[in-house]
Amino acid sequence: MKILALDSATSHCSIALCDDGRRIVDDRIPEGASQGDRVPSIVAAMLDEAELRIDDLDRLAVTIGPGRFTGLRAGLGFMRGLSLASGVPLIGVTTLEALQPSAACTGDEIAVAVIDSKRAELFFQLFDARGAALTAAFALRPDALAQRVQVHPRIVVVGEQAQMVAAFLGSTARAVECHVDAFDVAAIAAGRTPTPTPPGPLYIHPPATTAPARA
Repeated sequence: MKILALDSATSHCSIALCDDGRRIVDDRIPEGASQGDRVPSIVAAMLDEAELRIDDLDRLAVTIGPGRFTGLRAGLGFMRGLSLASGVPLIGVTTLEALQPSAACTGDEIAVAVIDSKRAELFFQLFDARGAALTAAFALRPDALAQRVQVHPRIVVVGEQAQMVAAFLGSTARAVECHVDAFDVAAIAAGRTPTPTPPGPLYIHPPATTAPARA
């Protein structure tokens, strides 16, 4: 199954072209770069390198949040446009579930996936060792997380600022600091059935926009 996957909702934009679970080509745009402007040209170059066209693909996959408003909307809009133009189905994957595989939990460990929100609160979601969600995504200050997870004795914090969050939880928590990898987004999308409705954005906080003043 050939899949093009994109995460532009987080700080380090990730793009991967995969075939049956094998990474063919990938790229990453670091924080501070003009992510939205560069994604279309990078995708075109990756397809050229793999000698593929969009309609050769079986699926497209994109992160739907939570994350940064501008990057999330730009990436989702771009991938929805590709899907509409090509007829290739688009699968939405949350940023937090895309982080979970990197925790590599064992036994009775749980994964606490974390995404930086650029606010005092961070975005979190809890998963069991098999990857099943134990909670919905939520926003919380890291110093308040310990009370939320106190019933779980063994915790793996995975994602952005994982080391800082693990420090709040104490010596029993281990940290896997990483960014979302589009390869993991593709792997999750491969196991899902496309739906007729295109994916929409997942917001934990409402978008920080200001309505125009009335004349």
